[in-house]
Amino acid sequence: MTRNNTPTGEESASDSVRGDRRANREGPAGGRRRFLGALAGTGSVALAGCLDRALAPLDTADSESVGETTLTALDVGGSDGGTVEVLPRGRITLLDFWATWCTPCKPQMEELGTIREEFPDIHMVSITNESDEEAIRSFWRKYDGTWTVAMDPDAETNETFGVTRIPTLLVLDEAGKEVWRHTGLSSASDIAEAIESTR
Repeated sequence: MTRNNTPTGEESASDSVRGDRRANREGPAGGRRRFLGALAGTGSVALAGCLDRALAPLDTADSESVGETTLTALDVGGSDGGTVEVLPRGRITLLDFWATWCTPCKPQMEELGTIREEFPDIHMVSITNESDEEAIRSFWRKYDGTWTVAMDPDAETNETFGVTRIPTLLVLDEAGKEVWRHTGLSSASDIAEAIESTR
């Protein structure tokens, strides 16, 4: 298993801190949000780029319950709305953890759009902890999202996958095993290489 948890410098660190400030303004939203908020609140750890070590990546056995998890998807752009499985069995999956206020998440959209065109058969979901549907829709239209975007306001999937910084990308194989992880802006070529490694 290859993991790349190196943040892309000050932008990624500042987004983590900014996310914590936003969470403080919104108030508590369940045990999972408080869990992540407590981690993000340790500023020295955040700046050191170590927050994404909170939980280990899933192996095939641990991920069985995740396949039963569904999130609310929005009907905008290439996203059909309704509910979406986080980790369907028998499909290569790309998960993108992001937010509308995240600076590197904006250029990441173009890279992910390239991946959607190159790998139309993979299961691809962008997950945000935000609950403002209009803000999410506006972002998705502005940056031409052509794949599923889903909301997880209680940060269940963040906790399950040990994601505490954004943007974070995960590639999982058809058995649900994590084969690649990257925190920070990632190129389409690197993402494509990770996907090809699962075939």
